[in-house]
Amino acid sequence: MAIRSIETLYEQVRNAAPAAAPYETATVEAVAPGIRVLALRTPTLPPAAHTNVYLVGPEIGPVAVVDPGSPYPDQQAVLDQFLAQVPIDLVLLTHHHGDHIGGAAALAARWGVPIAAHAATARRLEGIVEVTSLLGDGDRVHGLTAVHTPGHAEGHLCFEQDGFTIAGDMVAGIGTILIDPSEGDMALYLASLELLLARPAATLLPAHGPPIVDGPAKLREYLAHRRMREARVVAALGETPALLDELLPAAYGDTPRMMWPLAERSLRAHLDKLVNEGRARFDGAARWSR
Repeated sequence: MAIRSIETLYEQVRNAAPAAAPYETATVEAVAPGIRVLALRTPTLPPAAHTNVYLVGPEIGPVAVVDPGSPYPDQQAVLDQFLAQVPIDLVLLTHHHGDHIGGAAALAARWGVPIAAHAATARRLEGIVEVTSLLGDGDRVHGLTAVHTPGHAEGHLCFEQDGFTIAGDMVAGIGTILIDPSEGDMALYLASLELLLARPAATLLPAHGPPIVDGPAKLREYLAHRRMREARVVAALGETPALLDELLPAAYGDTPRMMWPLAERSLRAHLDKLVNEGRARFDGAARWSR
């Protein structure tokens, strides 16, 4: 199977998914002290259809805008209506995926504010979005602490504040998280879940869906799910080397078929991890075995 971009695969899955419910105009809602959310329509992975824009700062501003991901002018106008009343002084990015950065460059240009992200995110966005300030693990910005959580993306950051964590795509309140081997790493993703679990308990504010009040329970759920999936991948391997599409039915038979193009990428991420750990073999010709 030819390697396709993640955005192309997202489009394929969106086209195969049932039609989304009619969109209602988003409203700004408080989700934590000093943190408000505005869910805007984005070209994201079904069943999610929106990306949460988090607005961090006092009620009268200024605010930092986290992940202004919508490329659609009508959605950007909704955000601008709010910012006309509450000033903005910074754009923050959790990572480089299109449904998180689609409106970032336009927003920063309209309001004349800088964009901050991890150095790996800045590299991914060269020529697309100009990141003017680099953030690393432990850096403090706008009252938030940046936590480097690679795996879904090499430059993925979460942002912590007083028992709340803006979690980006570490977890989802709706839908799933894809680890794509072209830009992600399953072992690093699991380590990042463990890292968040080891930190003080927090409500998780995901990029897609509602707040997750019991953050530790969700992180344990995600870890258990990935371990279950890894066990199924191991069980699917035999002595005879097999192609991805031969392993997929056994490893992801419980996944809707419309999601199989994405499941195949996740399968490859699991296999890469197993090969690196010496628990699977790759024959160099797109086949894997025990």
